[in-house]
Amino acid sequence: MRTVYFVTFFILFTLFILLYMAGISRYQVLLATSLFAITALNYLISIRWAGGAFTKEEPAQNAVVYEYPMYDVLLAFGDSITQCAGDPEFEGYLAYLSRLYQRQMDVLNRGFSGYNTTRARTVVSKVLPVTRRPSTTKGSSGLLGNWIGYANSSLFDFPKVKSDSKTIWPERDNTFPQNSRALRICIFFFGTNDAAIGSWHQHTPIEKFRDNLLYFVSLLRDPSSKHYSPSTKILFITPPPVGDRMVKEKAKIEGENVVNKNERARKYAQMVKRVANEVNTPYVDLYGKIEELVKKNQSTAKDTQTVDFEGYDGYLADGIHLNSAGNRVLFDLIQETIGKYWPELKPSKAPRSYMPTSKD
Repeated sequence: MRTVYFVTFFILFTLFILLYMAGISRYQVLLATSLFAITALNYLISIRWAGGAFTKEEPAQNAVVYEYPMYDVLLAFGDSITQCAGDPEFEGYLAYLSRLYQRQMDVLNRGFSGYNTTRARTVVSKVLPVTRRPSTTKGSSGLLGNWIGYANSSLFDFPKVKSDSKTIWPERDNTFPQNSRALRICIFFFGTNDAAIGSWHQHTPIEKFRDNLLYFVSLLRDPSSKHYSPSTKILFITPPPVGDRMVKEKAKIEGENVVNKNERARKYAQMVKRVANEVNTPYVDLYGKIEELVKKNQSTAKDTQTVDFEGYDGYLADGIHLNSAGNRVLFDLIQETIGKYWPELKPSKAPRSYMPTSKD
């Protein structure tokens, strides 16, 4: 850090001499030098207050830096089906994944009830990890341009410090743990709300739905994105089918309109698969699998008309959301997909925690 201070002082001194020799008035020289000094000082203070995050030095002895020894991460971004995926009542698929990858990956639930892809698009930048600090100075490029962009954006934006001034907390500006090691798998699971009938506020036209899914992918794949992460594995999940009879019965009891229909869910599930093929990433066909199981159960029944809700109640809690059996189906499909396309991320092969065991 002393070297950095010395270099900064040398630059300020040189700048002062050059400006003075150029014939600029001493007041203008002092003003320009002062502005540069303030920016440089803020930059150095930010580094120091961050606990030496951008240096190889240790933080001050009286500062206790809290580090978060996070594992690799599996992130699930979706609607209420994902939000409920950790609910023990329905044995959610993320609860299964958390148990499967314990001490190997942290499973993060970023499900938001009622969200369609259009609404999700407004918050996705707060959900995905920031992998780089973009320049805020237009037209600037290279090391100097990036440095100026950082300095300008943080001129009076100091990291937050607890009132006792002895504890330094990591800067957090989104919902992702920024000290995690890597985003290994990112699941995008939308479509149920988007597929609602056109007059409903959650509806997203199917081409707009496609554009939104492609936008999510671009955030991780576009080198110019601040979320660029080419090593992250992207997994799409199609929306499940809709149990039409169940939805109608629920709407009748609650006095609501029917806004979800199975035929519409099918079209949006097909679009998810189409987008996955476009960007060359795997998908889980949850819609197709549950339809297959329902038809199989119907074929073994003596009278399909006597099957409650056409068999969809075997996998759906209310005609839309997954019940325990539906979550188990999805969990099994995710396991199969990971094993097929990314065998190195199977629990038997994924790296385990670097934490010592109880016997060490």
